[in-house]
Amino acid sequence: MTALINNKKLVVLLVFLLCAGCFHEETSTPSPKLMTSPNQKRDNGFSIVAGEKIGIQDQVVQPIHLTPTKAISFVDELHGYGVSSGTLDLQFLKSSDGGMTWRALSRLPQTIMASAISFFDYQTGWLLTSESSDEKSELRLTLDGGQTWEVIAQDLPGLETRGEELFFRFFDRHQGLIAFQSGKDMILLRTQDGGLTWSASSRISMPSEKEGLFTFRSAIEGWFIGPSKKDKEVSILYHMTDGETWQETGRLPSFLAPQAISFTDQQNGFILLHANPQSSEKTWQFLRTFDGGKTWRQHEFPSTFQPLAASLHLSFPTATSGWLLDARDLWQTTDGGLNWRLLTP
Repeated sequence: MTALINNKKLVVLLVFLLCAGCFHEETSTPSPKLMTSPNQKRDNGFSIVAGEKIGIQDQVVQPIHLTPTKAISFVDELHGYGVSSGTLDLQFLKSSDGGMTWRALSRLPQTIMASAISFFDYQTGWLLTSESSDEKSELRLTLDGGQTWEVIAQDLPGLETRGEELFFRFFDRHQGLIAFQSGKDMILLRTQDGGLTWSASSRISMPSEKEGLFTFRSAIEGWFIGPSKKDKEVSILYHMTDGETWQETGRLPSFLAPQAISFTDQQNGFILLHANPQSSEKTWQFLRTFDGGKTWRQHEFPSTFQPLAASLHLSFPTATSGWLLDARDLWQTTDGGLNWRLLTP
């Protein structure tokens, strides 16, 4: 009987993946062409203007016992999913109240490395992990909101010895993207069948060899922040719209080091920055754009805001609702980043 049930689950899973294109009427995005003109500069009226100071509520009203520690993915202002690591396993968590409370739905034994998580809707999500024994990559799919998971791909190309931060997201039920920087190049892995198979794109030349921050809003549109070649203390913001070329859009304040970036859509984007160690400024700053990166409003955090900068995850599923996760705390905003509330004690 158990074997029969497992076979039925496998059939349902395969039908979902093979017919993934049936869920959307959008045409599949073609693979990008070979890279040309890696460092095109664009004058688009880039500017940074001062904004009001950010408010922080760091007194927790209702302490939560469970909280994500490795990755989060929110699909709207209330429903979010996260991963917490244990000694020998990963615990998958779900929140239905904007991150105020979390409940455990499932565990993944003998899996301690969670690279990233991406949920498309309340039921459909993907989890990229590596086994503790050999550190090979595994991609899991859930169709019931995280209660059960099935391994649908293993040993993804290019991830065998990767140690850098990566971007991982599914834009619909069949198109997904994995991106990571490798020296002078960025490697893009794409899938168009729900994660069953992945193809590595041509290597995209990066504006800088130094590691930077990046995010993608679609399979071909992305943003990258990297240090200037001439002035190492200056960070430059780049935009990609064709899947193959990075265009310089402007320079960020020289005393600030980018820590996290998130774009909700073509118009709304957010960047979290921290003062460089060489600077006398000991502060966190927040940049917001509402016009696709042409104009940014710069906001200062109060001194009580001190997240751990080693590992930060910034997620804005809408232009107003956002979350910031570090290795210790989870913060929430409901007004586009002007006010943040600490959710963990």
